[in-house]
Amino acid sequence: MEQVLGASSQQQLSQPVPGGRGLTTEERQRVDHSATIRGWGSDLARERRPGVPRDRAPEIGVEHLYPPIEKQFPRVKIHKSTEHGRLTPVFGTSCPPSGLSGRLRDFGYQFSEGRLSRWMTLMLADRVNMVEDIVSDLAQARVPNLPKEMGLKSELRYNAAGFATKVAIALVGTAALLAYLRRRGAR
Repeated sequence: MEQVLGASSQQQLSQPVPGGRGLTTEERQRVDHSATIRGWGSDLARERRPGVPRDRAPEIGVEHLYPPIEKQFPRVKIHKSTEHGRLTPVFGTSCPPSGLSGRLRDFGYQFSEGRLSRWMTLMLADRVNMVEDIVSDLAQARVPNLPKEMGLKSELRYNAAGFATKVAIALVGTAALLAYLRRRGAR
């Protein structure tokens, strides 16, 4: 699977996306205008610049920065940005999309990275995934340790004032909700 189109590893391109090669020395010289800018690189003596041995690429034709990387092949569906023509050579597979959160991710990854709808859908998918995991734990007769999973111990240790504020807001909100429900039930 060389190059993919769209949002996941399951959508194939019929033709490869052009590009993906390094510049030749001649092409780099046409693009690099640093020699024409007055004062460019004048902050350090030439021998003290960090890139000195490599300030100019050697005449080697097409430059290869890295050796070829052995590509990983997906065994599960992998989401990727629509702006990229192919998957990265290495990617994570520990949390494949599944359930309602997976469908939300499928939908969210169809949008461009610059669209708010993409990020809001992916954030919603994260929240739905959290609920799915809690339901899965309860279905397996495991009670989730929510204080530990939410990092309350660290919150108390490193942000006690913020934690107290959150608890106060939660208590006031709960009290207001209970008062509203009592008043509504008294009618």
